[in-house]
Amino acid sequence: MKHSILVRAGALAIGLMALGSGVASAQDAWPVDPGNGYPSRPEDVTNLVLMPDQPEFWNPAIGMTRVISPYGRSTKIVCTGYRVDTSCWQADPAGNPHKLNSPFNMGVFGSIATTPATGVFIYPEMIPGS
Repeated sequence: MKHSILVRAGALAIGLMALGSGVASAQDAWPVDPGNGYPSRPEDVTNLVLMPDQPEFWNPAIGMTRVISPYGRSTKIVCTGYRVDTSCWQADPAGNPHKLNSPFNMGVFGSIATTPATGVFIYPEMIPGS
């Protein structure tokens, strides 16, 4: 009897994990533009972000958003935020948007910064666990 309950519980857990993995791979969407008057409208920042191949990327005193991605600037990058970018998306080569991850939810200067720190965003699965 106990063995039967454990088998059913295990099957339920596997089923829920499979269902959850389907949700995790769902297609991201570009952020919705709330219209004029909102301070955090989506903006194309493809040519405004720093990439690891630029020396400025490694200088924390430069207040620009940093993106770590296998596509560099070859695909569109869109960010939202007020004063600093708080969320970013990047297209894959087919043009599909993917929400970029912000590791540790911290900027370049970390959580002890007295001024808003610029964001560091990583393309999904670029770094395992990101």
